[in-house]
Amino acid sequence: MIDGPDGDGTLLPADDPLRQVMAEIDEEVRRRRAEVPVERERELDALFLEHAPVGARGGDVSDALRMVDQSAFIDPVVPVASQRPAGVAIKKSLRSMNLWYIGYVTHQVSKFGAAVSRALHAIDAQLADLRERMPPPSATRVLDAGSPDTWWVAAALDACRTTSGRVLHAACADGWLVKLLADAGVDAYGVDPRPGVVDDAELRGADLRQEGPLEHLRAVRGGSLGGAVLSGVVECMESTRRDALVDLVTDALGDSAVLVVHSLSPAGFFADDAPPEADLAPGRPLRPRTWAHVLHGWDVDVVDGPTGSDYLVIARR
Repeated sequence: MIDGPDGDGTLLPADDPLRQVMAEIDEEVRRRRAEVPVERERELDALFLEHAPVGARGGDVSDALRMVDQSAFIDPVVPVASQRPAGVAIKKSLRSMNLWYIGYVTHQVSKFGAAVSRALHAIDAQLADLRERMPPPSATRVLDAGSPDTWWVAAALDACRTTSGRVLHAACADGWLVKLLADAGVDAYGVDPRPGVVDDAELRGADLRQEGPLEHLRAVRGGSLGGAVLSGVVECMESTRRDALVDLVTDALGDSAVLVVHSLSPAGFFADDAPPEADLAPGRPLRPRTWAHVLHGWDVDVVDGPTGSDYLVIARR
């Protein structure tokens, strides 16, 4: 065990190498701070801000603006120190002869730099206000609305059998539908955004990945999929993310592809026995007939569930 970085007696695990190294660095800085003059420390900070990439500074806008502020003023009085005889006198003479001209130019440039700095600070203030007003992006919420004996599974299998390419299932949970598709001769794989859901199935060799549907589809080459099954994801998404998901999945699907969407109906979503995720979701489900509008140009069939609480969309190009 080692002492914490604040020197407050907090003990850190000795088997955490990164935290141990950071604690040792902090302790060394505290011990040697008095050896470094304040002016030298500020000079080093300025050099770091000037030459370090923004990413190395954590991408903080305030750091970039601080560098802009420090660079906004251009000093026309150049230094005249010299190691050669008569160098100082020559440099002073040159500076005196050119100062009126250089001073005029640097004054205009400094005014421009100050105006840019003020504009950037105003933009930064507005962005900070927007960050406070807007909620952070929510994680993809998944409703577990399926199992091998669910009413819509047979129709989804029949639709996917007609495809010739790979079939994606999102969200796949433990891969139960991927296994059924594979048993039916379909080249299928799945993604699920929930941590730990696909771990056991991955260990058994199933082609499952812990990944969000949007993030995964952004990396899929256009037209490379033969089919996709979306279950438990579209009804919880807010409209902008759902629109993005539909655009991405339709771009990823090739000719003669099939898209299967299982969703709770609005009645099932707001029912008393709806899953808790329904209350926590930022969005709400679409009505069944809306999918014909969303998938414009596709041949869309909608099958209502036996209880009216869910429905299945089967769309073909």
